[in-house]
Formats: sequence, structure tokens, C-alpha cells
Amino acid sequence: MSANRLTAKCLVALSVWGLCIFVAALAGARQAAQVPEKSEGHQHQHGHQMNLPSGASDKCEPKFTYEAGPLGPDSWGGVCKTGRAQSPVDIVTKTEKMPSLSLAPLEFHYQPADLDMVNDCNHYLIKVRFPENFWLKVSRKPYRLSQIVFHEPGEHAVNGKRPPMSLQLVHLAPEATFLIIEVPIVVGKENPVIKTLWEHIPDPGKERVTQGLKVNAMDLLPSDRGYYSYRGSLTNPICNEGVAWFVLKNPIEMSEAQIAEYRKHYHNTARPLQPLGERPVTESN
Repeated sequence: MSANRLTAKCLVALSVWGLCIFVAALAGARQAAQVPEKSEGHQHQHGHQMNLPSGASDKCEPKFTYEAGPLGPDSWGGVCKTGRAQSPVDIVTKTEKMPSLSLAPLEFHYQPADLDMVNDCNHYLIKVRFPENFWLKVSRKPYRLSQIVFHEPGEHAVNGKRPPMSLQLVHLAPEATFLIIEVPIVVGKENPVIKTLWEHIPDPGKERVTQGLKVNAMDLLPSDRGYYSYRGSLTNPICNEGVAWFVLKNPIEMSEAQIAEYRKHYHNTARPLQPLGERPVTESN
């Protein structure tokens, strides 16, 4: 091989090697410039991708009703009619179907957030939104709190009895599955957190964010957080199944006047009870 050819090949090799070093350095610089994803230990993460739509709308055009009629529960279509794992249900205690197990406690890591409320007139709901995604952990798996919704009366029954109201803490897992915690509400003393919420309910179809006014979902939980758990569905159309339900055994209190105030906006917003069938219900200690 001539000296000229050898020299030319060496120059080509050196050029390719230099280009590889440059590309690798550029990729490393770009990677270093990226903000690393926050770990599970952080209590809140920015971004709305894991949250449900707000439900705010310029028009109130419900696609279903809770009363009997052409849009009533008996006429809800799709999975609402064909599903075999629907919610809500009547939880009958002290049966062979309900083993009392040493189940993992629910790990709540909610933090104060600016008050964000929606009067979702298309779904008959007052909602408190949490777009900053505060955490709940179940068996070390994280779920993100999306919103709190209220129902009158409460949706799940225990031994045939529904509470006057309930609130449901709606969570989403990274794979977009739902986990919902229902907290029964009974008549008692005035609830200071509810008092704040009711003072800021927006007009029908509107959303209202009150900067600087903080609410903490921890303040809407009972001190004893034992629960019943089973697999079910969402409780309004389209009634998607695969929802992990945790129904707390112990209630929180609201005054009779506070419950009456909610009824001025929405009442009779509980779906009829659905057959439990052969689905197991577990109970924490």
C-alpha cells in the first residue's frame, strides 16, 4: 500500500473518531441540561397530565340524570348496563365473603394547596381540584389525588344504610387506573373546612381558583382510617370498571345547615346500588 493511501485512510479514521467524540459530548451536555424527574418521595409534582378534566363549561348540558326517565340510571348505556363489576354496592359486614385481614394502611401524604373549585353542572357535582398531584400510597404504590367530589346521599351503603352525604377522593395511578376513597358524612358539628369550601362555590359551569387560600385534604379525613375494599366502577356514565374502591368505616361530620346548603346546589346524586355478585370485599383491622 502506498504512503499516500495509508495517510488518506488514517485521516478518514481520525475524522470519524473526532465526530463520535463531538456527538457524544453534545448528547452528554443535553442530558445534563435536562431537569431530572422528581422522585416518589416528593409530595407534589407539577403538571396536569394525571388529572381529570375540570368539568367547567359555558353551558350546562347534562347527558344523564339520577332521576327515573329517558336519561335516568335505568337508561345509562354501555358498561353501565353490561358491566358485571359496577358500583356503588351495599357492603354487608360479618359475612364469609369479608375476611378481616392485616391489610396495609392507607398512607396519606396530602399537602395544602390553593383552593380550586368547580361547579360541574353537567355531572351534578361540586369538585375540589388538586392539579399539583399530591400523593397517596397503597402498599408502597403511589397514586395522585386529582379531585374531591361530593354526593348526596352517600353512594355506598353499609348493611343497607347510606350516610346523608359522602365525599370521594379520586386518585389516578400512572397507568391511568382509578383509586377512589369514599368518606361517609354524618350530621354533627359544623365542619370548618367545609365552611370554607361552601363560601367559595362558583356559579354553575364555572371554575374558581382562590390564590393564597389553602385547603388540605388531610383535614377531610377521619382520625381512624380503617376501610372496606373491593373492585368496582365509576358511578356515572360511562361507568368504567377496574376501579379500586376504599370505603372508610368511620365518618366525618358536617352540620345539618351545611348539608342543607349543599342540597341547594345538587341533591339525590347517588347512583342506585348495584349487585355485588361474587366479588370479594376485604376489611382492614
